[in-house]
Amino acid sequence: MKKNIKTHPVADLYPLNQENVDAIAADIKTNGQKLPILTLQDGRIVDGRNRYMACQKLGIPPKTECIENGKPLSDEELVTIARSHNGKRRQLSKMQAACVAALEWKMLHPGESRGRPKQGEKKSVKAHLFNDFASINHGVGESYAKQALAVANWNIERLRQAKEDPRGLADAYEEFQEAGKAEKLKVRREKILGEHEDLLDRYQSGQLTVDEALTLAAERNAEREEDERTERSQAERAARVVIDFIALENTPDALAAAIRLEIITKQQLTQYKKTAPLVLGGRK
Repeated sequence: MKKNIKTHPVADLYPLNQENVDAIAADIKTNGQKLPILTLQDGRIVDGRNRYMACQKLGIPPKTECIENGKPLSDEELVTIARSHNGKRRQLSKMQAACVAALEWKMLHPGESRGRPKQGEKKSVKAHLFNDFASINHGVGESYAKQALAVANWNIERLRQAKEDPRGLADAYEEFQEAGKAEKLKVRREKILGEHEDLLDRYQSGQLTVDEALTLAAERNAEREEDERTERSQAERAARVVIDFIALENTPDALAAAIRLEIITKQQLTQYKKTAPLVLGGRK
């Protein structure tokens, strides 16, 4: 599109195909411009970019028609106008239609990512859920609708590119999924390295690659987990010994039998009684 063409954003919701421009130029050259270019009072095009470019190519002044009558049109009204004209002329793939639906939705509900208008927002569109909106206005199924909205929430410019290609949504959605995986991996890596500030600093300063930093972090974590397992094992063993000792001491007959059977001597028992409080008190 040439730089001197002024368009309203609603005009850019639909694909712009240079082949269409060439075909339209040939038709206008033979039969004249049948349909006017729809504009606003400020001259911005709402519908008819291809016809405008065809006239430019032919070097003739385009026929235009202002659709405003002293009262500015709302975005919803402009979307409806553009949709009614493009729906008659364009053969869009279901993927392209899904892209257009998502772009319309974002224009009518900017900043909304959940597929429904924000609470308190004016609900004057025919459908209040995006899946219904896409189905009613563009005949788009739920699967493509969800993909288009996901891409729109992730990268609206990528969705605008995708609408130009009959299968562009598939590639854009795949990129969105890969970006999501990469972001999750990044978060997981940062969480791991966040426990080791020195490794994080060395990675951010370029001293270590992310794989090297993660390997060192994993080794440290493994050592820490092994130390924790050893500490727990020793603690559990010590607890069992104390419990057994208390149980034995509270069973005089069994304790007497242990002495009689020389399983333990009185001297050892006396020494244990002296040592136990010192051990439990943390002294040697």
